[in-house]
Amino acid sequence: MSQSLSQEELLKSQILQTAQELYQRHGIKKVTMDDVAKAVGKTRSALYYYFKNRDELFEAVMISLVDEVKSELEKIIYKEKTLESRIQAFCFAKVKGFNKTRNFISTIEANMDKEERSKYSSIIWDIHQRMMRSETVLLKKVISESVEAGDITEPDSKTMDTLIFVLLSSIRGIRRESISENYKDQWEEGAEMLARMIVEKIKG
Repeated sequence: MSQSLSQEELLKSQILQTAQELYQRHGIKKVTMDDVAKAVGKTRSALYYYFKNRDELFEAVMISLVDEVKSELEKIIYKEKTLESRIQAFCFAKVKGFNKTRNFISTIEANMDKEERSKYSSIIWDIHQRMMRSETVLLKKVISESVEAGDITEPDSKTMDTLIFVLLSSIRGIRRESISENYKDQWEEGAEMLARMIVEKIKG
């Protein structure tokens, strides 16, 4: 039973990876379920076993990218030992971005026409919200582990939620401005300062 499940998960992953590559190469509108099935070497009915339609497949591809980013963030964060260095590592990773995800989203958006932007805007917004929730859970985990280790006292839930909101919002701002000629040499110092301020506030 477990072997059968493993094979199903492997095929699902292959479908998502293939669809992602086709989207990036041709754009969403031009890629059909038949195209993905042919590229995977399966029948169209095999795809419909996992995904009801093209929209569901596209959403699943976007969700898989979010999961990849979360996994990469965890690896980066847990190379560090202290709360401040972990939050700083998180900030640096978010500002630098992840090439695979950034390139995919940039290519997809660049190839979208007005109709597609309208059609898929809600999915992309939902994915953004999913990413925010995922990062919030990860940051809460990091902070909670520092509490358990006795490094800090536990902040109340409202303070923690506010601090994480400020952190995530500020990082988006730093990332946006980091490509500007005026600020491209300041983002690292800004990210370090933000991490330090957040940890100081957590410690009270």
